[in-house]
Amino acid sequence: MSFRHDQRLGIELPDLTTPYDELSHTQQEELIAYWEGVKAHIPDQIMKFERDIEGLLQVVHHEEDWDIIAAHFADISDLASRINELNMWRRVDPSLTASTADIPAHLEHANEHRDREK
Repeated sequence: MSFRHDQRLGIELPDLTTPYDELSHTQQEELIAYWEGVKAHIPDQIMKFERDIEGLLQVVHHEEDWDIIAAHFADISDLASRINELNMWRRVDPSLTASTADIPAHLEHANEHRDREK
């Protein structure tokens, strides 16, 4: 089983070195069980990012410097992008016959959007 911590999203993501369909049935079940545990923490991470957005919006409401306001909105945009990606990861549900190539395909457009923002 191989997962890597994604600093930006604050969760572990699948990072398989062996294709999923080449894993034993037991390894596949362990991977799915571990992934379900990771997915269970996604709503908490989303709520954390939502609280961060709310905090930034409160600051924006009292700020008069346009450059600072714009910087806060850039941060808000980044946090909203993270929430969107987490919601996509929450829907990833590998079956025992899925391929590891299927997992990143669900997020290809999200990564493209994030990279375009940079």
